[in-house]
Amino acid sequence: MRRAALPLLAALTVAVPPPARAGQEVEVTAGVVTGLSCALQAREKGNLRLLSACPPAEAQKGLVVFDVAEKRIYSLSPKKVRRSQLESAYGGGSIDFTGTEVKTDPKTQVVTVDVTEFSVTKKPKPGAFKGCL
Repeated sequence: MRRAALPLLAALTVAVPPPARAGQEVEVTAGVVTGLSCALQAREKGNLRLLSACPPAEAQKGLVVFDVAEKRIYSLSPKKVRRSQLESAYGGGSIDFTGTEVKTDPKTQVVTVDVTEFSVTKKPKPGAFKGCL
């Protein structure tokens, strides 16, 4: 019984990134703006399609940035980045930012970041990309 639990425990420790330390510098390129519940499910299940398929109702509950490379979820402090700027990237856009970690939620492992610099790539308008003809 004990041997069967060890691989499961090892898999769980790999799935959740280690807790962040306050004051640590953060740099994210092409972070996906999504709802908190969708980001938590994507990290848990490893299914990144959940990030872009997140229903708009989830945005009302809270917007976060999912770093696909590190599998980390960031909540951005509203001091520098406005909610409307995050909403413009929701569902297909992205955000690049640098900042300093302020705190980590021990339950969800969501890191709150004080952003110093950022740039938002808005979600493309429907029909904007025509591809090669």
